[in-house]
Amino acid sequence: MANTPPTKLQNDALYGMLLLADFSSIVGCLTVLLGFWRLKLLRNHITRVIACFCVTSAIKDFVAVTLTLSKSYATNKFACYVYAVDITFGSFSCWMWTLCLALSIYLVLVRTHHEPERLEKFYMIASWGLPLISCIIMVSVDGLVMNVGSWCWIGQQYQGYRFGLFYIPMFIIYAGAVLLTGLTMYYTYTVIYKNEQSTKKAEHRKYQFKLVNYIVVFLVCWIFAVINRILNAYNLNIYATNLLHTYLSISHGFYASLVFIYNNPVMWRYFVSKVLYPFKLLGLFTETYHYYNKNKLNNNSGTGNVSTDKPHSGAMKTCVAPSFSAMERGESFFTDSVEMSMMNSSISPNGSGVADNIDVVPAPAASSSTAVTVSVTNSNDDNNLNNNSENNTNNNNDNNENIHHTFDSGGESD
Repeated sequence: MANTPPTKLQNDALYGMLLLADFSSIVGCLTVLLGFWRLKLLRNHITRVIACFCVTSAIKDFVAVTLTLSKSYATNKFACYVYAVDITFGSFSCWMWTLCLALSIYLVLVRTHHEPERLEKFYMIASWGLPLISCIIMVSVDGLVMNVGSWCWIGQQYQGYRFGLFYIPMFIIYAGAVLLTGLTMYYTYTVIYKNEQSTKKAEHRKYQFKLVNYIVVFLVCWIFAVINRILNAYNLNIYATNLLHTYLSISHGFYASLVFIYNNPVMWRYFVSKVLYPFKLLGLFTETYHYYNKNKLNNNSGTGNVSTDKPHSGAMKTCVAPSFSAMERGESFFTDSVEMSMMNSSISPNGSGVADNIDVVPAPAASSSTAVTVSVTNSNDDNNLNNNSENNTNNNNDNNENIHHTFDSGGESD
């Protein structure tokens, strides 16, 4: 019932949900960061954007759970201010990194921006600078920050500050992320369904879901916070909306981490193989373990295999990517570079695991199946340096071998 003081049981439930949300978000974000660290191919521009989100969220939740467990914010004014700044800065920054992710995906897929890395410094300035401005204003106004129950934040009587410094920026950021995602989905839809020769429509429908799911998580995690604050503005305090607000808003990092892992088969196959390893030692789930362990380095385990045999000197490697090359570069969000794939695979003629020379030759854009030829040449073989990659592919000599591999091939762990 509205404005009814919560019972002790309700307060305990709220406290438990608060800790659960904080701990789960920390674990989720650290899991994603561990995957990025262990899987070398997942280290690129999109990875860094997501990693910044996860680092920000993990630090925010670590500070919050420390203050919640110690309850120092209830008696110490400085700790109360730290809690308020932590909530405002951490949440605002995570929203900004979500917007940056939407922008990067849009630029890579729709605008075919070849150097999105140049934007990273601007992402950092915006994603950490704008929240800092809100925090400075918040702590500068005397009496604005106070204990509001489960944490410290802007007092309920200051609704204008709550919306001006926090929720209105959230609306703007969310609208921008939705707009960019919508434009990206419209582009991919047009490419898929206007191409009558496309045989991968089902796969790209799944891909479109991957484009939008992290935006859906953003909405679901914060919609009840907005509803609860609107009710608070009318002096309505409903326990159910407060509980949902508490759990979902703090769990943003956790559910976003699940989405990031789901969107990249390389990462979740890697973690599944690690989870199954102890059972394999006991003779359980052996076949399942070998399946995931075998395919953990390949996003498309069902289509094509990558040979790990060491080729002869001067051998030619050919990577044939499926249609919609720009979309394939972003399909896993993390692996958009053929060069990275080949450099991290054991394909070097000298057996070192690193190619001496790599040339990437894209086929004409009009082709329904975009072929990318990667020529790996031994620097010690002068004759091969003068070979034309297309002629070598067509000749298909005995010393040459073809590898059919998609853009979103997996990486190897350290």
